[in-house]
Amino acid sequence: MQSHAQLSRSHIVTSGRSGSSHHTGIPHFTDVSFQPYAKAEHRIDNSQLVHVSGGIMRISFLSALLLIGPSIFGQSPASFPPLVSPEWLKQHLQDPDLVVLHVGFGRKDYLREHVPGARFMWFNWLCPSTPDESTIMAPVAAADSILEQAGISDNSRVVVYFTSGNVSTTTRIMFALLFFGFEDRAALLDGGLDGWKRAGGAITKDVPTVARGSLTLHSNTSIIADAGYVLSHLSDPSVTIVDARGKNFYDGGSAGSARTGHIRGAISIPFSTLVDSLNTFKSTTELKSLFDRAGYKKGSTVVAYCHVGQQATVVLEACRLLNIDYKLYDGSFEDWGALDDRYPAEITPVKEK
Repeated sequence: MQSHAQLSRSHIVTSGRSGSSHHTGIPHFTDVSFQPYAKAEHRIDNSQLVHVSGGIMRISFLSALLLIGPSIFGQSPASFPPLVSPEWLKQHLQDPDLVVLHVGFGRKDYLREHVPGARFMWFNWLCPSTPDESTIMAPVAAADSILEQAGISDNSRVVVYFTSGNVSTTTRIMFALLFFGFEDRAALLDGGLDGWKRAGGAITKDVPTVARGSLTLHSNTSIIADAGYVLSHLSDPSVTIVDARGKNFYDGGSAGSARTGHIRGAISIPFSTLVDSLNTFKSTTELKSLFDRAGYKKGSTVVAYCHVGQQATVVLEACRLLNIDYKLYDGSFEDWGALDDRYPAEITPVKEK
């Protein structure tokens, strides 16, 4: 299976190549002198960009070879599940192999307060947008540089947390880590920074000095779907297509794309229904009930989409908790809605009163 979890509320754990000696401090990737994507483009050609464009994925031949090479998913599933509690993080914060990432849209919030030792991770470093597409996957070379500068190495375990209730931004960063080979070495802090503070976790303004890590990233393209894959699996009983947008978009009441409605046959599981009012994930019992009521086909692989491939990653985190295989349709309805009628969309019929 692609994901691993422990059932009931116990899905949240509550207990228990070295980097260079060069100290970079917290990575200042927003400095004018640091342009990770421009530099990466000088080192690799366009065939190495890993994202969906018009339903077509481009990936280098070398990256494809890496997929069948030795796995770097070194930790056993039980040792590091998808979700950890503030209590777990308190106990493990000083673990030498643990890296904590503060995910945000700007550095000011990070400088005001963060978990001790946490490194700032700007959302757009790993999930950039272009004039043509939104929230695509960063090129492997750029991601490698960004994560190494955050002190992450091949043996690191990573905990990410969100601020101000921005769950989907952080699950998207989580998905990027999974894509780059951290399947059993990346976890989400349940409840984010607010949950950490509610649990009495310490906060600081101190920016840590970070030694650069050493990484060899792999591209796990098995968890990405494009429009062609979705089209060919619309009637496949082994696949459940999930729309993670708000119900008004699914039903066709709001546009948000060139076409309205949803991918034909998709079920609706709005991402916001998977967490409670404190932005902690619901129990696996509740999540399973939500999936079942929505029409999830037992044992099938979930292919989730949303507007641009961000909100859908909350559904994928729930899949990890439920031990359900998953894929992200990265282009999402931004891509599907711009295609022709060979890629069918439908609206929810209005019920007669």
